[in-house]
Amino acid sequence: MPSYDGKFSYQNPDGGTTQQGACHLSFGQDTLTVVPDSGEPLALDLGDIDAFAPAEYELSLTLYTGSKILLRQFGKVFQNLVHDLLEAYRARLVQCLLLEDLEEVARFDGTAQLETSNPDHHSFAGSAEFRLYKSNLAVLPLGATGFQWRLADIDSVRLDDGSYTVNLESLGERLIAGKMAKRTREFNERVTEGIRQTSEQAARTIREIFPFLSPDQFQRVARMMKEGRAAPLAALGAIHPRIEPALAENVLDAPLKPYFEALKKLAWKGGTFTGFKVLRADEDAAVEPTPPSEAGATEVGAAETEAPETEQEPPVLHWFFFPMAAKAGEQSPANLVAWEATSKTGRATYFFRLVPPDRAGELQDASRAPAVAEAAVRQLNSGLVLLNFRREPIYLADDSLEMQPKFHRYVIAARKIPELRRLRASFLGRAVHTSLESWQEQVKKILAIA
Repeated sequence: MPSYDGKFSYQNPDGGTTQQGACHLSFGQDTLTVVPDSGEPLALDLGDIDAFAPAEYELSLTLYTGSKILLRQFGKVFQNLVHDLLEAYRARLVQCLLLEDLEEVARFDGTAQLETSNPDHHSFAGSAEFRLYKSNLAVLPLGATGFQWRLADIDSVRLDDGSYTVNLESLGERLIAGKMAKRTREFNERVTEGIRQTSEQAARTIREIFPFLSPDQFQRVARMMKEGRAAPLAALGAIHPRIEPALAENVLDAPLKPYFEALKKLAWKGGTFTGFKVLRADEDAAVEPTPPSEAGATEVGAAETEAPETEQEPPVLHWFFFPMAAKAGEQSPANLVAWEATSKTGRATYFFRLVPPDRAGELQDASRAPAVAEAAVRQLNSGLVLLNFRREPIYLADDSLEMQPKFHRYVIAARKIPELRRLRASFLGRAVHTSLESWQEQVKKILAIA
């Protein structure tokens, strides 16, 4: 465990100094410890750092609480301290962004400028490291909270020869990557190739599900049904009437059919949504254990398999969203949606509120309900995909996340990933697929509290 001796200052959010003086500093894989010569020690998770600001003779660490730790007078080893601590911090940040299971392709040092109007995100500009994975791009800035983009969600990549920057756009946000010197073109090419491979695999999946589509119809479906996005089943059916029965035939594992059919009967007639994600080898190997309390059930965590794959094509996870119907005879949806994975990890049905309770009235307006429901489903879907379909960060109680060290990264993830916060706030319960009868009883209880 690296350790250093120097001086520190601990400042509260208002800028006042609460502790300072000589100290011994050490850090491991996830923890930073400061032991002063006098006074109480300080320990924190490296993921609690929101901004890492090195200067010539001082390092400032801004914590999620707004407090700051200032480190100075570490002598000749100061640069080693900054380098080693930054490496440890970024490694922990990747874990807290839930990216550690993905296969890394390359790293690039440069600057990042994010331009966004998304209220969940914040614009910034400054030094950053880019980590490219087979299916995601992580941006790890020094002066702002790190984030990730899915390659399937990147709408455009453009190399600007004039400024020698790479401009990326995704879901209305713009990211400008620069100051990579000779590696600028390599970054552009690597990201572009990753997007191409993602698109190619998605195209093969769509073709396998819907072999009857004409080229023009295929393009319309591919535009709507991008990998990892939820598409309205009614809109897909308008392209070809065989799409809905083909989904039931080709993406529904036989053991899950009874649950699927039961959800269809409970669903609002205004719309069902479907989506898929190609599981790369690194994702397919990531298995989270079943909680001991459910040892009799078969649900597991993110991107698991039921049996070793024998086909050469990568496995695919398919899912559906079923907005629940309100009371019988009503044309509006209830403020409740069921998420059902119909392949690979279909071990339970997850239920979420569509909108916060104070907005539930919007679903009673027949003219607004379809748009409100679709926007809500897309938000929930985005969160599930960013989590790589891990279930534990969604359903585990706050006490479990806070008190058990192995889950603490999920607490930090909820602070850094707005989509996860939204999922946890919307989550109402889950019905485990132990048996159809048991599942139905669980569903009744969830419907009663919705």
